[in-house]
This record gives sequence, structure tokens and C-alpha cells, in this order.
Amino acid sequence: MAKMPKMVADWRREKYETKQKLKEEKARRAKLLSEARERFGYTVDPRSKKFLEMVAEIEKEEKKKKKLMKRRLKESQAAAPVTPPAASS
Repeated sequence: MAKMPKMVADWRREKYETKQKLKEEKARRAKLLSEARERFGYTVDPRSKKFLEMVAEIEKEEKKKKKLMKRRLKESQAAAPVTPPAASS
């Protein structure tokens, strides 16, 4: 019984995280559907081959952007080396 408050808190945290993930996934799906509707000019079935190809293409583009941003960040950090502060005597 001593562990009960911790167990309840863990359960509530897990429940909250699960709800957040579902909410984010629904928002992502709605965004993709609206983008597909905008691209094709009509409502697309989320199970259709066209929609799935579009989603794969979008994910591929996002992956490229992340990789490019990471590379640019790395290059900018390498270009501006960090100088240690002067030691006081």
C-alpha cells in the first residue's frame, strides 16, 4: 500500500501521454488529409494508393529537411570555434 500513490501517479502519467500521442496523431492525419485535398483538388480516401504515396513523399521531404538543418547547424558550430575564457591570475 505504500507504493500505491506512486503507482497511481505513474498510471495517470502514462494515460496522459497516451492521450497526447493519439491527439497528435489525429492532428497529423487531419493535416495530411487537408494537404491531400488541396493537392489533388478533391477528398482522398486515406487508404488509397495516391494518399499513401503522398504521405511517403512528404515524410521523405521532412527527413531531408531535418538532415539539411542538422548539417547546417554542425557546419555553423565548426565555423565558429568556441574559445575558452581567459584564465585570471
